[in-house]
Amino acid sequence: MRVGILGAGAIGGFYTAHLVRAGADVQVLARNATLDAVRRNGLLLESDQGQICVRPNAVSDKAADLGAVDILIVAVKGQDTAGALAHVKPMLSDSTRLLSLQNGFAGLEIMEKVVGADRVLSGITYVPATVLAPGRIRHTGRVTRTVFGPYTPDAENGQGAALAELMQVAGLDVSYMDEPLPAIWSKFVMLAPFHSVSALTRAPLGHWIDCAETQGVYRAAMAEVVAVAKARGVALPPDLVERHMAFTLTQADRRTRASMLDDLEQGRPTELEATIGWLVRAARQHSVPVPIHDLAYALLKPMADGRAVLGV
Repeated sequence: MRVGILGAGAIGGFYTAHLVRAGADVQVLARNATLDAVRRNGLLLESDQGQICVRPNAVSDKAADLGAVDILIVAVKGQDTAGALAHVKPMLSDSTRLLSLQNGFAGLEIMEKVVGADRVLSGITYVPATVLAPGRIRHTGRVTRTVFGPYTPDAENGQGAALAELMQVAGLDVSYMDEPLPAIWSKFVMLAPFHSVSALTRAPLGHWIDCAETQGVYRAAMAEVVAVAKARGVALPPDLVERHMAFTLTQADRRTRASMLDDLEQGRPTELEATIGWLVRAARQHSVPVPIHDLAYALLKPMADGRAVLGV
């Protein structure tokens, strides 16, 4: 299978390493320091289980150098989706599917406009990973869970199921679903609050989850997302918030940091608009009160493009 990777950062780098090791023909579209590092040294994935160092079949900043792929995994940050997709046309054939492994729903909506809903696969990953340096990724803990499937029933052409099987061969916890959107919402119930609390406390999970007041904010924020999902006609399990709380308290690696926190500390643009901002706007469309996310959005917006942190 010929797999394209759009964005060899934390998540894109994680899947590049595992797919290359599993025998896929991996074509990486990267740029700047990441492009130079992967070309020079390959891509290094570090984890508690050891290291994987691979060289993709090809890496370039020009889509024309890579050619058409069966599936293009879109792993750029939400705010970069539209700009990145403008450069990938040579990697797309009539049968190519775009797989979003991004946070939230904003990127999916952009992909739908660019290539049509029937060409999109929607997915989520629970993999906690960070970029240590260009071409060097750290996977924290043991979680490798990923779920994806067709954005609409017409999107299925066999490529998605084949990719899921390849990921399973690579030893990853991957599920292919005919209707993945409820699962994506399920993760978003945890993701938006986790990003909000982590970015505002400026601390990894273990530094705030045992504080009763902060834990209460986290739980209430998850309930806000459930209310928005319900307003949009998405049925979620009634005990979802408590299940997420139990996972966070007993199974999640306490070193886990939200990617938004990493971006804030590095002065980089954040995914605020594509995650928390998207939720706030969706809530307003359906007249659902989300005061915790409203506050998080207002307090984090001045740093959304990184300039306030850098002092520019």
